[in-house]
Amino acid sequence: MNTHTLTLIKKLVFDTIQLDFNYLKDPYTDIFHFDRHLRNSLEHSEILYQQIIERIYSLQHNCFYLMCDNFILNYVIFLPFEHNRDVITLGPYMTNEIDADYLNEIATINHLAYADIEYVKRFLFGIPRFDNSLQLLSIVTDILLYLNPASITFSIVNESLLSRDNEVKELVPKEDFEVYANSVEERYKIEHTILQAIKEGNSRKAMLAGKEFLSRPFEPRIKNNLHDIKAMLFSTNTLFRKAAEDVKIHPIYLHEISCNYAQLIETSLSVRELNKIYEKMIRDYCLLVRNKSMVQYSPTIRPILHYIEFNINSPLTLSELSKKFNLSIPYISSLFKKELNMTVVTHINKLRIREAIKLLNTSSMSIQNIAAYVGILDCNYFTKVFKKEIGCTPSEYRKKTT
Repeated sequence: MNTHTLTLIKKLVFDTIQLDFNYLKDPYTDIFHFDRHLRNSLEHSEILYQQIIERIYSLQHNCFYLMCDNFILNYVIFLPFEHNRDVITLGPYMTNEIDADYLNEIATINHLAYADIEYVKRFLFGIPRFDNSLQLLSIVTDILLYLNPASITFSIVNESLLSRDNEVKELVPKEDFEVYANSVEERYKIEHTILQAIKEGNSRKAMLAGKEFLSRPFEPRIKNNLHDIKAMLFSTNTLFRKAAEDVKIHPIYLHEISCNYAQLIETSLSVRELNKIYEKMIRDYCLLVRNKSMVQYSPTIRPILHYIEFNINSPLTLSELSKKFNLSIPYISSLFKKELNMTVVTHINKLRIREAIKLLNTSSMSIQNIAAYVGILDCNYFTKVFKKEIGCTPSEYRKKTT
C-alpha cells in the first residue's frame, strides 16, 4: 500500500472525525499504535498486545468488526485485502461519558485499585467520543472502496476484543507509567507546533495543530467544564501573545489583541462559543504576525518603522526622524534603501495610501478629508501619489468599489 495514500487517509480521518486510522502489517510489530499505547502503559504489555494480535489473526476478510475492549473503548477493525493479513483499525473511541459509573465499571472489569484507575483515566480523557456507528461504517466503507475498488460487500459483526483465554487477570499500570509521560510530551510537542506556526503567520498549519491539540485533552483541572476551558484559553492567549512577541510585534498591537480575547473568553457562556474563539484566536494572531512582524528588520530601523506607522497622519519628514532618533539623514536613508529597498518617502506614502484605501472602502468621508486624515494636506498631491501607487485616482477607486 502506497505510504503517501495511507498518510493522506490517516490525516483526513483525523481532521474530519478525530479518529486514529492505523494500517498494520503482519506480524504487527507496531501494534501499540492500535490503542494509543494504552496497553503499553500496563504491566505484562507484551502479553496484552499478543492477545490483540491473536484476535486479529482470527478475523475474516469479509467482515467489519465493531469491537469493544475491557476499557469499554471501541474500534472498527477489518482486513481490506484477501491476499494478505494487513489490517485497518479505526479507534479507539468512546460511546459514553467518563463519569463515576463508567470508571467504576472498568475498575470492576479489570480489578483496578483506586490509584490505578487514577493513572488509567488520564488516557481516557484523550479518547474521542463518537456516537453514530452507522456514519462511522459509511466512512469505513468509503475508505475500503478507495483502497480496494473490487472489494465485496462486508457484513457487520459486533464482538468483544477480550481474549477468550485471558492470561492477565488484573491490569496494573507500570510504576513509572512511561506512556503517560509520552502522551504529555506529545501534547506539548503539538503545542510547540502551534506556537511555531503562529510565529510564521501560518494559519493553516496552526489550525491543523490546534485541532490535534484539542483532540488530545487531559483530565479537566477544574470540575466545571466551562471554567476549565476558559482557564485553558486564558493561558493559550498568553502563549500566543508571547509567540507573536518573539517575531517583534509592537507591544501596542499585542496588548490590543490580548485584551480583546481576554474579554471575549471571560464573557463567553458556552463551550461551543469558546471553541469558536479558540479557532478565531489562532487566525487573528497569525494575521497579526503576517501584517505587523518586524523580525526581518534590524533593531536600529524597527523603532523608526513603528514611529512612522503610529504617526502616519502627522507631517513626517526625514529631518524630524533624524532628530527623533539621533541618526543622520543619510544614515536613515541608507537603512531604508538596504532593508526595505525603497526611500523613506516612498515607504511613508505606501502606508498612507494603504490607510486611505481602508477609509475609501469603509467610510463616506470626502477625498479631501481622507487625504488630510492620512497626513497629506495637499489634495492634489494625495491624488498624484494615490494614482502612482494604485493605478487610478481615489475617486475612480471609490466608483469601482461601490
